[in-house]
Amino acid sequence: MKKIILFVVALMAAGVVSAQNKSMVDTVYSISEVEVVDFSRKKVDIGKLDVPLEYLPMTVNTVSFKDLEIRGITNMEDAVKFLPGVRMQTSYGAFQTLTVRGFNYTPIMVDGIRDERTMINSYPVADLTDIESMELLKGPASVLYGQSVIGGVLNIVRKSPTPYNVVNARMAYGSWDNKQATMDFGGKLYKSVNYRALLNYADQNGWRDNGNKRFSGYFALASKIDATSNIDLRGGFNRDWYGTEIGLPPNMTNDVYSKDGMLFLQKGQMQSGLNRESRYNSQSDFFKNYGWNVTMKYDKKFGDNLKLQNYASYYDDDINYFGTESLKYLESNDAIYDHFYLTKNKAGDEVRKYICLDSVYLASPLRFSHMAKTFSDQLELSGNFYTGSIKHNFIGGYTFSQMNRNSYTGYNLAPANDPLNSKYDVYGPGLYSHLAVNNPQSMGYMNSSFSKAIITKSYMHSIYFQDLVELDDKWKVMLAGRYDFFKYMRATAPTYDGERQYHRSEQTAYSINNTSSFTYRAGVVYIPTKDLSFYGSMASFFNPYRDFYAENVIYVNANGNRFFPTAGKEIFKPQTGYQAEVGVRYNLGKYVQTTGSVFYIIKNNEKKTLKTGVVDEDGITKSVVGQVGSSESKGFDLDITVFPAQGFNVMLGYAYTDATIREMKTNEYMETETQKGNELTGVPKNTFFAAANYLISKGVFKNLGFVATASFMDKVYRNTDNTSEYPSYWLVDMGVSYKLKNNVRLSANVNNIFDKDYFNQSLGSQMVPSMPRNFLLTMAYSLR
Repeated sequence: MKKIILFVVALMAAGVVSAQNKSMVDTVYSISEVEVVDFSRKKVDIGKLDVPLEYLPMTVNTVSFKDLEIRGITNMEDAVKFLPGVRMQTSYGAFQTLTVRGFNYTPIMVDGIRDERTMINSYPVADLTDIESMELLKGPASVLYGQSVIGGVLNIVRKSPTPYNVVNARMAYGSWDNKQATMDFGGKLYKSVNYRALLNYADQNGWRDNGNKRFSGYFALASKIDATSNIDLRGGFNRDWYGTEIGLPPNMTNDVYSKDGMLFLQKGQMQSGLNRESRYNSQSDFFKNYGWNVTMKYDKKFGDNLKLQNYASYYDDDINYFGTESLKYLESNDAIYDHFYLTKNKAGDEVRKYICLDSVYLASPLRFSHMAKTFSDQLELSGNFYTGSIKHNFIGGYTFSQMNRNSYTGYNLAPANDPLNSKYDVYGPGLYSHLAVNNPQSMGYMNSSFSKAIITKSYMHSIYFQDLVELDDKWKVMLAGRYDFFKYMRATAPTYDGERQYHRSEQTAYSINNTSSFTYRAGVVYIPTKDLSFYGSMASFFNPYRDFYAENVIYVNANGNRFFPTAGKEIFKPQTGYQAEVGVRYNLGKYVQTTGSVFYIIKNNEKKTLKTGVVDEDGITKSVVGQVGSSESKGFDLDITVFPAQGFNVMLGYAYTDATIREMKTNEYMETETQKGNELTGVPKNTFFAAANYLISKGVFKNLGFVATASFMDKVYRNTDNTSEYPSYWLVDMGVSYKLKNNVRLSANVNNIFDKDYFNQSLGSQMVPSMPRNFLLTMAYSLR
C-alpha cells in the first residue's frame, strides 16, 4: 500500500510539473531566483493587534518554515530547537509536552485557535508540512488566550490560499528506510476564490524499529465577498500510527551488589552493554491518532478604522493506545540470582533482595483511548480611534469554547496466576511474559478491551479588551484585561461490551467545578530611534484544577489547615501568578536583528502530595494533598539574526532559566519545608542554538547552498529531589543543497553528525535513547 501511495504522489508531481511547464510555454521564458529580505517592521498574528511587533510589550520568537524545510524538518520536536528556552519531551512514542520559561503549561494553537487537548495532558502534534511559520509568545498570556497560559503559547500558522500559482513537490529518503512524499498546490480557483491544498505521507522503520507512519492533508479556500468582507475556509486531517516507546530496562532503584558483597551498580545507574536499538515492547502494542478539523473565518470592514471578525472551528480527535509500560527485573528472597540489593522487611530489619539482571518481565500494560470533540467561536471587534492626538489600537471580543472528551480505560489486568482469563481488560500469553535483557524477543500477544468510560465536558466563556495607546512616536502603552468563566464536568460509566461505548443509563451524576478569574497585562514601550525599542510589562495568569473529592484523601488548604470539601464541587482554587518582564529589540540596518528580555515568574496555589499511608480517624489509610506550594522562574533569553553577506544569515539563540520550588508551607503533615530551592523537573537551565544558512548566488557554484545547526541542551532533573537527571548534550547537524535550472532542488542532510549518545525522555527509570547519526536525501520541485 505504501509503495502505491508513493507512486501516486510521484505521478501527481510529474503531471503537475509537466502541465505547468506546458501552460506557460510562450509566456514565461526565464526567471532568475531573487532573494528578498524584509527588514521592515514585522507583524505577528499571536499579538492580535494590527501593529508592528516593535509596539508590543511582550517577547515573541518566530520560526520560518523555510528554515525548517532546508533542513528536512517536519516534526515539532526538532523544530523547537530554534526557540531558545524551550524544551519538548516526547513520551510513550508521541505524547508531547512543551516547556517554556520553566513551566509546561504551554497551549498550542493553530491559526490562533487553541488546541484544548494540550491543556489536559500531553498529546501528539501533527506534522509541520502545512505550516508557514511558528510564533511563540513567551510568558503568561491568559489575558490573550485564557486559562493555563503560564510559560507561553505557541501559534502554528498554516499556509494561506494564494492568487499565484504554487506547486511544491517533495520526495525524501533517509536512514532506517525513512520515506517521505509531499505535494503542495495553490492558486486562483475561480474568479476571486483562491486555494491551497497539501498532501503528505511518511513511513519509516525507525532506528528502534518503532515504524511510525503519517498521512495528512490540508485544504484552504479564501474569497473576497465584496469590497469590505472576506471569508476563509480551512480543513485538515491526519491518520497517524506510532510505535509505542518504553525505553531500555530500568536504571537501578538501589545500590546493587554482587554475591561477594562488592558494589556492582550504583543507584540510578544503567546496566552497561545494553543495545540502544533493542526494543522491549509487546508485539500487541499500538498507538493510533486520527483527527480532522474545519475552520471558518469571516471579517467585515467598516471604513478604514474598524473591523469585525468571527472565527469558528471544530476539531475531532481520536487517540487509541495500548502499550506495555513498566519493565521489572525478576526478584527473589532466596539467593537464586547473582546480585542483590538491601531493603527492609516488615519488622524493620535490613535484608537482601536478590535480583536477576538478565531478564525483565512486562509488568503493567496500559490500555486507554481519548475521543475529543472541540468547538470554539471567537467574535472580535478591532480598529483604532483618536482621543485628541493620541491614537488607540484596540481589540475587544468574546470567546466560547467547548470540549467533550470521552476517555476509555482498560486498566484491570488478569492476575499473574491466570493471565489467560478473558474476564479482565488485558489478558493473553504475553501478559507478564519474560524478556531477555540482551536480544529480547516477543513472548506472545495480549488482548485488550475497555471497562470504564470517563465523560468530561469543558466550557470556557471569555470577554476581553486590549488597547495599545500611541502617546507619540516614542511612547506606547498597553492596557489589557480579560475575565474567564471556566466550567469542568466529569462523570463515569461502564462500557458496552468492552468497546468505546458506554451505558448512558448507568452514567453517574456529573461532578462540577466552576472557576472564574480576571487576568491582565500592563506594559510600556519606548522607541528612541526607529531601530531600537525598550519594553516592560506585568502579566498574570490562572490555571484551574480538574480534580474532585475522593474519600481516600486528606485535604489541606493554602494556610496549611485541613478542610473538608463538598463532593462534586471545586476543591482547590486555581493556580495563579504573574510575570514581570523587561526587554529590548534592536535592528542594525539590514545586518542584525536582535531581541533580548529578562523575566521573573511566580506561580502560587500549587497542589502537592504531602504524605501517603496516613491512617485517618475513620481508620482509612489516606494520602495527604495540600495547596501549599509555589514556584518561581527567572532568567533571560536572547535571539539574534545576522546577515553578514548576500545569501548568508546566521541565527543565534540563548536562554538561561532558573526555575525552582519557591515555598512549601509547613503543616502538621509536613513539618519541614522539604525541597525548597530545588530545581523544577523537566527544565534545562541553559539552552543554545546557532544556525547558519548560506546560498551562493554568483559564479561557478551558483545555487549551491549549505546549512549547519549546533544546539545545546543543559542537564534536566527528572525528579523534584534533584537526584536523577538527563545529562546535558550538544548536537550538530549539517546539510548541502543544489538548485538545478528546472527548479528542482537536491539536498542531503546529516543529523547528529558526531553520533552523540544522549537521552531526552524516559518512562519512570526506563531511559529512552535518542536517535544516533542519520541522513535524509531530498528531491524537491518548486514553482512559485
